[in-house]
Amino acid sequence: MKRNGYTFVELLVVISIIGIIFAVGVVSFTAITTRSRDTRRKSDMEAIRQALEMCRSLTGTYPSSIYDDVSCSLVGPVLLKSTPKDPKPCTDQIGAYTYNPLSATTYTLSASCMEIDTGYEVTNP
Repeated sequence: MKRNGYTFVELLVVISIIGIIFAVGVVSFTAITTRSRDTRRKSDMEAIRQALEMCRSLTGTYPSSIYDDVSCSLVGPVLLKSTPKDPKPCTDQIGAYTYNPLSATTYTLSASCMEIDTGYEVTNP
């Protein structure tokens, strides 16, 4: 007797394999996008750090806030047109990056929404 088509078990095996491959793909995609957002945050912090250092070299001190004074527009060229925004904000805060000027020559800069590399911080001695 000639048989046409597939059995129910064969279809279940194929659907299960496709489901497993899809699940692995979704998990991998989620991990990659999370890492890319953290990399973007680190890159933004490096851009802010460079602007802060340029501002210090122009004025002799660091600005009081990265959201208002980081451009040093009174003294020299605009270093950052605007403070970078978080790729995926995790809170309703004003900025994703916390800047704390400790003195005229030191500061700490941190990202509040790091998803994998928690506690990432830039400190200038």
